[in-house]
Amino acid sequence: MTEEKDNVINLKEELFKYLTHWRWFVLSVFVSLILAFMYLKFTPKSYSVATKILIKDEKSNDLANQLSAFSEMSLLGNSKNNIENEVEILKSRTLIYNTLDSLNLNIQYLDASEVIEKDLYKKSPIQVVWNNEQIAKTVTIELHNINGNTFDVSVNDTKIGNTTFGKSITSEFGSFIVNKIGSLNKVNELKVNVYPKFQHAESYQKILSVAPASKTSSVIDVSIIDKTPEKAADFLNTLVYNYNLGGIKDKRFISENTSEFISDRLTLIGTELGDVESQVEGYKNANNLSDIETEVKLYLDNLSTFEKSVLENETKINVVNDLIRHISRTKYDDLVPGGLLTDDAGSESLIQEINQLILQKQKASVNATAENPNYIILEEQIRALKSNLQASLRRNLSSLQIVKTDYKRQENEMQAKLSQVPRQEKEFRIIDRQQKVKEALYLFLLQKREETNITLAATDMNAKVIDKAIATDKPVAPKTMIILLVALVLGAIIPFIVIYITNLLDTKIKNRFDVTDNSDIPFLGDIPTSESSGELMEIGSRSSAAEAVRIVRTNLDFILSEKAEDECKVIFLTSTISGEGKTFVSANLAATFSLSGKKVLLIGLDLRNPKLYEYVKVNPLGISNYITSNNKSLNDYISPVEGYENFDVLSSGSIPPNPTEILMNKKIKEVFDTLKTQYDYIIVDTAPVSLVTDTLLISKYADATIYVVRANKIDKDMLRIPNELYRDKKLNKLSLVLNDSDVTKGYGYGYGYGYGAKVEQKPLWKKILGIK
Repeated sequence: MTEEKDNVINLKEELFKYLTHWRWFVLSVFVSLILAFMYLKFTPKSYSVATKILIKDEKSNDLANQLSAFSEMSLLGNSKNNIENEVEILKSRTLIYNTLDSLNLNIQYLDASEVIEKDLYKKSPIQVVWNNEQIAKTVTIELHNINGNTFDVSVNDTKIGNTTFGKSITSEFGSFIVNKIGSLNKVNELKVNVYPKFQHAESYQKILSVAPASKTSSVIDVSIIDKTPEKAADFLNTLVYNYNLGGIKDKRFISENTSEFISDRLTLIGTELGDVESQVEGYKNANNLSDIETEVKLYLDNLSTFEKSVLENETKINVVNDLIRHISRTKYDDLVPGGLLTDDAGSESLIQEINQLILQKQKASVNATAENPNYIILEEQIRALKSNLQASLRRNLSSLQIVKTDYKRQENEMQAKLSQVPRQEKEFRIIDRQQKVKEALYLFLLQKREETNITLAATDMNAKVIDKAIATDKPVAPKTMIILLVALVLGAIIPFIVIYITNLLDTKIKNRFDVTDNSDIPFLGDIPTSESSGELMEIGSRSSAAEAVRIVRTNLDFILSEKAEDECKVIFLTSTISGEGKTFVSANLAATFSLSGKKVLLIGLDLRNPKLYEYVKVNPLGISNYITSNNKSLNDYISPVEGYENFDVLSSGSIPPNPTEILMNKKIKEVFDTLKTQYDYIIVDTAPVSLVTDTLLISKYADATIYVVRANKIDKDMLRIPNELYRDKKLNKLSLVLNDSDVTKGYGYGYGYGYGAKVEQKPLWKKILGIK
């Protein structure tokens, strides 16, 4: 039966285990919330600041396309900015380093006067001029006892001494000067953190978040979480500014080189054109020629188309020769001017690709060494492409020379037709042709230079700022509601866990259910903790313990219902071990029976550890003396209990050296036989059954046996002792009584104890926590 009960969970009982400690739950939640509020109050708040930028839809690496001078070439097609590359650029350590350096954020000023240090960004009354840029760790400068222009200073907890503003201070980490730039009336202590610039940039790199707004757009979200929102906003805005500034520099790089090349060629062609014009003027003067064009107009009309082709051919040959000479004279990683070969798309494509690789090599050289594999690959690609370009230009030059040869053949044919034209006109035509070729080339280069200069002035930024970073007053950490919720949950869980573990480890009997669930022995009732546990209850007491004893008496009558009403009833009381309150129950049960008008005798048969004298006044001589002596009558050892009628007591007497032999004496039977004729109830306080066999030796004289179990005294496993006695029927009509139970925790019958009884006044803190 008990095994079946073990498998059944009483939800109400389990719930009561925790509800009885509701005060601890309230206290735990209250303390947790107080700690949470203190944490929120004294923890610096962090703020999230963000900016949103749009990467413009343009040819990211086609820097030459930004120049109007080469707008007709369409060198790279319609490629877009690689958003992932731009994200990496924005998160690059170099860009972050330059941004922090421009804002001087490696020096932080803090007001240390309050419990929580306050960042004095842009509000610092002092300025530190730090002279050592090679520090390996953070240097903390503390200013104490600021009085006028003097103060005490320490560096990394090392005291330097008293000094003044504007004076150079030397420490093991470097020298510095503290300048006063504002009022110090409200500031008593200041702290200055000087961070290593390289490590500081890496720390910002870790907290900087850069991510595309979506997979299909060119918008990038840039955000950072910092304890000073104004500082974070300035950092993000400056970061975007420096990013755009770097993009503009890249775009202008090729344009500036092309403009420089065109200017050099203009100077050379201008000199050559001046020489040719002087030659024309000298020829006319030497041959007295004024207007040769009019004289030979009819002949020249037929040659106009031919001359145009000759001029274009000569121009192209000169451009190709100039490019070949330029490539031969410059280094392999110098940029190549583009957009000059209008009829050679293959060479122009090579020029554009070479320029792209040169730019990539220049960018890579910032962070990579000459042994870097990617760097070496770029060098090899540039050399190979320049070699291919030179070969392409030479092939183009050969084609142009072939065309030129064909033009010479046609010219010879025309010379035959002009054989009648004066020699002077022929010579002048040669000179005039040279003049027009130089003039056409000069005008072409002049136009390109103007277009390049216009484009340089109109260079656009890579990114457009959609939402500028602004300081916010709404912190993102610590999260107030989450922390309060966690505190509330922890406040409820901690006492739950403590109570659960306590109950799990505590195997003591606590309440009547621990008895009834682990035993099939009839249960008479539980007696709550008595306010007068060391003495007999008062007559007419209405305390909870007195009412419980009366209920036990009533239930006991049902156990003894087989006995005749006028027949004496002998009731034994025992327990597992000493100290479970069997003497207390015996004395009060006897007193309760006497109050009902029955003649009652209380006998102490715990010969080894008698305790009846603690509750009633007894005769020092008792049953042990009667057994060992033949001089006195049994009634001589019986004494009445003061304040009660019909209530007598027979003590155990002197403690004998052989209790077992005394209890086995034949006179014990005579004692019970004699006393049964004189009393209605005989209550016998016997020895604990787990320690000695005294009770079992005399159990045959009992009509009923009450087994007292004290709450919080013995383990549940100890109930196996009364269970075995009950199963083996070694004790007559065995029943259980739970003593010293705590009915305030919701267990027991709910007798309605306490009417008319005095209630002990407890301190307020004990009432709140439910402590006895």
